Amino acid sequence: MRQPPSVPLENLEWEAGSWLSSWETSLPPDQPRYFHHDGMSRRTWLLLGEDPSEDTDDDDVEFPAYEEHDNTAEIARNLVACWPNPPKEVAAAAGITLRQFQWFTSERVTLNQSTHYDLRHILGIEYDERTGGYTPAGPYVLIARKAQAIEAIYQEISGGGDACPCELVPAQGQADPSWRYVLINAHSTPPTIVTAPRGEAITERLPDLLLNYEGILPVSQAFYRDVVTTCARASQTPHANVREMTEFAKRYERHWIDSAWLPN
Repeated sequence: MRQPPSVPLENLEWEAGSWLSSWETSLPPDQPRYFHHDGMSRRTWLLLGEDPSEDTDDDDVEFPAYEEHDNTAEIARNLVACWPNPPKEVAAAAGITLRQFQWFTSERVTLNQSTHYDLRHILGIEYDERTGGYTPAGPYVLIARKAQAIEAIYQEISGGGDACPCELVPAQGQADPSWRYVLINAHSTPPTIVTAPRGEAITERLPDLLLNYEGILPVSQAFYRDVVTTCARASQTPHANVREMTEFAKRYERHWIDSAWLPN
């Protein structure tokens, strides 16, 4: 082993250029953190955000407050993986950069309240009082790209598989040569349509990823055309997705049968 020669840096004249700290531009901004002791599990967690106990007078608290579980980042990550528009367009619609959006979905930063609300509105994410967290309420047009993401969103939408998903095909005429359309008709919720490119490996896996898959369902040619047209309109902008599918559901409200949505 050789000892490197010493270099007297204190006697050198140099200036710190941008090269010295350029790597920091890829880091998320520093976030406030605080320690939270969970009395139930008897564990201490390091959480992002401001410590809520600092603004609370101990004399005013008689019982521990119920803590809302904010799982928006996880849901947004899975939804955007299936969203017809690129993540950059979804981020721009919410008023943030793609990098900020990626930091948020990877749970490295938090968003301010206004941006948080805008993002949930775009992605159709609503608060669920039963679970104390957020859920993808939809309805959506989704694209099957990643198996884990489409399976996770389906489980959320269907309440763990309480649906009878089926592929829609026209009873007469030719089906779309490029895309297959799978209807998720979960109980007591508007329908969601999953589009899948023909010939892709994930398309062949949909019967396994969507629990209680019912196979192929022939529908009228007019209804099938409406499905194809609605999916095209819903894919134009991030804001159009939930809006167009909500209008689609309203056009077929009479098809609710025993709390399940089924077309003719």
